[in-house]
Amino acid sequence: MNVLIIGAGGQIPEVLIPLLQEQVKLKLTLFGRNAASLPYENVKKISGDAGNVSDLIHAMQNQDIIYMNFDNKKITEQVIEAMHQTGVKRIIQAGVLSVYGEVAEPFAAWNSRMMGGSIAHNRGVEALEASDLDYTYMRMTWLYNGNRSDYVASPKGEPFLGAQITRRSIAQFVLDTITGKRNGVRASIGLWEPGSENKAKPDFY
Repeated sequence: MNVLIIGAGGQIPEVLIPLLQEQVKLKLTLFGRNAASLPYENVKKISGDAGNVSDLIHAMQNQDIIYMNFDNKKITEQVIEAMHQTGVKRIIQAGVLSVYGEVAEPFAAWNSRMMGGSIAHNRGVEALEASDLDYTYMRMTWLYNGNRSDYVASPKGEPFLGAQITRRSIAQFVLDTITGKRNGVRASIGLWEPGSENKAKPDFY
């Protein structure tokens, strides 16, 4: 299976890429502004602009699944256009919580104050849900670095309860989705750390 990571220089890919490299059946392509300088071996590296459809089409050739490591509606629309032109159907996107105003109290008040509102607008999920793609959108709570790899996966329509999660846990969810241990197709999934429910804010704030 060929996997393309868009935004491969980010903090989640730093954890995710080594996990994916352990999977002998996966072949990785890393795409980003300075992909050529990334410190990984036995992967294909393509430097380019995620806002440029031509660059995206070049990177998407012969890919089976895309992991997009950031959330920007306009660029997501460009990615969707490139996917249509190349025939790629499957995408996992790292996104944010509160796109539906789903965050529950007591965490909701702190989160709204930090994010500037109870609903996050102009996010990739809006473009994905309007598309015909097989998407998984990750509504991630507040991230921190740590060794925990467990997570709660909450479907759309349920209250968002958790205040924190490690990047390692997010990487584990992506790995589980790519390898078929999870099957959240055309799904918007809330992700948080077990035990972080009903906190007023993340422990690290």
